[in-house]
Amino acid sequence: MRVLTLTELMRLTRTELCGLFTQITSELPTFPEGSPERDNALTKLRNIRPALARRDFSP
Repeated sequence: MRVLTLTELMRLTRTELCGLFTQITSELPTFPEGSPERDNALTKLRNIRPALARRDFSP
């Protein structure tokens, strides 16, 4: 799972961000504790939160 940068996430719509957040949250339990995939998923979730908090969403 590739980590998306905050810049990449800022280009997504609110719907896309919510869908990505839901997808990652549902896949998270399948990754072993301490694995690179789990670390990447957690980083993505941390990056999505500020992107969702912004006010100006892409069309």
